[in-house]
Amino acid sequence: MTGEHRPRFFYGWIIVACSWLANFSTVSMNPLVFAFFLEPMTQDLSVGRSTLVWGITIRLISGGFFAPYLGQLVDRHGARWLGVASGVLVAAVLFGFAVATNIWVYYALFFVSGLTGFGIFGGNVLTMVPPGNWFVARRGRAMSIAQSGQLLGSAATTIAAAFFITEFGWRTAWGILGFVALIGVVPAYAVLMRRRPEDVGLFPDGASGPPAASAPTAATATRPASTERDFTVREALRTPVLWMHLGATTLLMTAISPFLLFRNSYWSGLGFSPTLIALGVALDPFIFAVANITMGLVAERIPIRFTGCIGGMFRLCGMLPLTLGATWPGSVFMHNLVWGTGSGTTAVFQTLMIPDYFGRTHQGAIRGAITPVMVVFGALGGPLGGYLLDAGMSYNMFFWGIFVCVAIASASFFFQTPPARPREDVVAATSAEAIPSEKPIDG
Repeated sequence: MTGEHRPRFFYGWIIVACSWLANFSTVSMNPLVFAFFLEPMTQDLSVGRSTLVWGITIRLISGGFFAPYLGQLVDRHGARWLGVASGVLVAAVLFGFAVATNIWVYYALFFVSGLTGFGIFGGNVLTMVPPGNWFVARRGRAMSIAQSGQLLGSAATTIAAAFFITEFGWRTAWGILGFVALIGVVPAYAVLMRRRPEDVGLFPDGASGPPAASAPTAATATRPASTERDFTVREALRTPVLWMHLGATTLLMTAISPFLLFRNSYWSGLGFSPTLIALGVALDPFIFAVANITMGLVAERIPIRFTGCIGGMFRLCGMLPLTLGATWPGSVFMHNLVWGTGSGTTAVFQTLMIPDYFGRTHQGAIRGAITPVMVVFGALGGPLGGYLLDAGMSYNMFFWGIFVCVAIASASFFFQTPPARPREDVVAATSAEAIPSEKPIDG
């Protein structure tokens, strides 16, 4: 990073705080939290598990198809007013959940919730693009801190949701979560959010010069010479690594979504108390956040793909209590401790890969371009898991199938190396380097 003089406080950390708060307050409909609403809602609405879980699928599909447009809008105009509108919309959806009585109304609300861009894995451009724009050298820690809001929010919300459902009913619980989403997003984005540091006369990381002149580090040693070469969407889609990443992430989404939705039912069937399950599940995102921030710092010094591989190994170890059929209550905590470590470590690579490999300028559009495929196929995992379990598949076979999918996807991360620069960039760089040799030598 050029420049030795930095301001005492860099405004980029305000951007990180806004993203963190938005992530924290909009986790209500991710599978980890929604799993606590599954049983009471299916009973009151008189529908099967697979029928209700289709709502999550509809949400992911609508978010996936809207992500390309949202990504382009965020790249062009920033996340400020788009975030305000989405915050109002997600709160309205949650208030609707509190009063609706028809499954088709819920499907419509799920569809609308996907358009907000919040909480859609791979499509959460409103919270991941801003810190990615404001940081380069410290991007690992900045994006990990921002993402930790979603994780700590999940931990807090799982405990809160279990308490609110027990004490006040699931409808009131949705209403409370809607209010949390409203106050967690709208004020911060309206007042504090900005698009890029260059828009306000600053440079990434608070440096006094642009990031293109940054010195290579151990983490960037295998990257192209210009660490901030900005690929367009078309150029990015021509790189094999983006398609490999898309395939691995899609496979993970397809496998992990039903895993998070139905592991609570497995533990309930073993006779574990709701309080034990809630505390165990809350441990997952908390550990996720700790691992994510820690490995975000490590990722500034090593190739980021290694974090994906390490995370995969932890995830597989974390699944062993379920695949091996452990029946002692402590296995809930053991699973979530190790699984959370693996998930937080893997997420470092998944969040950093696009801005690190393809640059800042078009990262929202690139995320949006791959999200439809990833989300549409990944969204089928929840209903598929519900149908298989409703049809009589054993939990043991169910968990082993997920184990295999996680193993394949995690192994592929090792081969996802940074893309080479397009040929025209290499030619231009070579020509620029040759210019000094053409000058006459004095003396």
